[in-house]
Amino acid sequence: MKVFVVIPCYNEKRRIDKVLKRINNLKLEKEIIVVDDGSFDNSREVVKNNFKDVLLLEHSINLGKGAALKTGCEAAVKLGADIIVLIDADGQHSPEVIPEMVKKIEKENLDIVFGIRKMDTEKMPLVLYFGNKFLTAITNFFSGMSVADSQSGLKAFKSSAYEKILWKSADYSAESEMIINVGKNKLKYGEIFIETIYNDNYKGTTPFDGIKILYRIIKSKFL
Repeated sequence: MKVFVVIPCYNEKRRIDKVLKRINNLKLEKEIIVVDDGSFDNSREVVKNNFKDVLLLEHSINLGKGAALKTGCEAAVKLGADIIVLIDADGQHSPEVIPEMVKKIEKENLDIVFGIRKMDTEKMPLVLYFGNKFLTAITNFFSGMSVADSQSGLKAFKSSAYEKILWKSADYSAESEMIINVGKNKLKYGEIFIETIYNDNYKGTTPFDGIKILYRIIKSKFL
């Protein structure tokens, strides 16, 4: 199986280096694609100078996480990916579970596997905890699914399922839209628990974000 790891990156020069090193150390044959989404903090230079084997794609301006993910996935499909893994560049997911996710797809013949964080208020800022709970409840209601963490940026799916998962949202709404599309197309899915890591209290989706994302979820469901 040809595995491609797609990493959207926006102003993560402090952490992208460690994330890429950890992915490179995995006992898994894989290709890595980093999509720099208009960073202005030299994130792309970190990748260019230290990771010659990584395919770096660049947006000249910031288009949003959903757009960056789409750019990376389209490239992976064209390059012959069998499985595409999505992981954030901020170090808030453990790359070490990627081989387990790939194995779960193969062994159980799943279309997609979601990395699920254990909702831990000791590790997760309260506003983000409640924001995640709110968005997850909304997403599950409209998708008819029961995914435990709708806003996790770590997931893996077969490239053959990509067209059915494909999202229109350019921003963080893409996370919920993917789940809506998985439910709409009745794709086979599984979940793997992952560590809850928060390096920045300001990052993540909040109840305020949920109001904005709610509109897009309804739009993707009915329009």
